[in-house]
Amino acid sequence: MNRKIMIVDDDRGSRALVQKAFENESFEITSVDDGRKAIAAYFNSLSTSPYNLIILDVSMPLVNGIDVLKKIRAEEASRGIAHGAGSVPIIIISGSTDRRLEALNMKCDDYLIKPFSRDVLLGKVKEKLG
Repeated sequence: MNRKIMIVDDDRGSRALVQKAFENESFEITSVDDGRKAIAAYFNSLSTSPYNLIILDVSMPLVNGIDVLKKIRAEEASRGIAHGAGSVPIIIISGSTDRRLEALNMKCDDYLIKPFSRDVLLGKVKEKLG
């Protein structure tokens, strides 16, 4: 069974680069271009096959990555799922460190600064998935 990963980034090029990193890996990839779609996909997956990991851009219009992170962590808390004990790992990606502390305080599992190498990304993903 493949592990499911959702990639969320409003920039098509960035999404394509992240998705390309998983080309020769055995992951089922979902790619969405905004925070609203990410939240909907996350909630839809809960009743069927939840995501094993989410890669989430910070800067997006309408609903940014921090708000998506907050919504997911709030839902997990409402279900009694503690961070790190069954919660979905979330790796934040960003072009800057401006919101790093805020993201970590909201319980993201890692924070990568763009640009990053394929090896670093895959290493972080495999580390989070165990």
